[in-house]
Amino acid sequence: MEDVKIRQLNDSESDYRLLEKWYQEEDIYSSFEQRRLTYEEIKNKYYPRTLSNSNVVVYMIEYSDKPVGIIQYKLVKDDKKLYQITSDNVYEMDIFIGELEFQHKGIGSKGVELLSNYLFNEKHADYLVMCPLSNNIKAINCYKKCGFYIKRYYETEDTIGQMQKYVLMVKEPY
Repeated sequence: MEDVKIRQLNDSESDYRLLEKWYQEEDIYSSFEQRRLTYEEIKNKYYPRTLSNSNVVVYMIEYSDKPVGIIQYKLVKDDKKLYQITSDNVYEMDIFIGELEFQHKGIGSKGVELLSNYLFNEKHADYLVMCPLSNNIKAINCYKKCGFYIKRYYETEDTIGQMQKYVLMVKEPY
């Protein structure tokens, strides 16, 4: 799938408007943010992530030059205890395909592959983690397809303060 590429999120109205559109889709927000986000909330959340010193780096996933979703990563620091991580060079990834008609076409898998390769080859990650909700079977299957395995289940609060069950999935270097 050569038509898939990732580019850094821009501090632009067009990128923020796409995120706003995607965050109105229940299939997206129910697994990622647990609620709809307004334009202002999106700009407040994502603008800092466009800066060069950001702890969370966000990329737009493009298919045939059309933005269809996002993928992001951060160095695991605050959640090391929750994830039972002892290494200092572990990265957590998140992804969603916001354009619903482009889901289930391998685009997300390709995005995960592109970012995984970058994190292993350029950041020399010891391993990668992804933490989908335990009922997000589509995501879990996608991550398995990309070489992640289930390490364990855990419970913690989601972004709106509700206790949720998550799956800690791990991918090790090739």
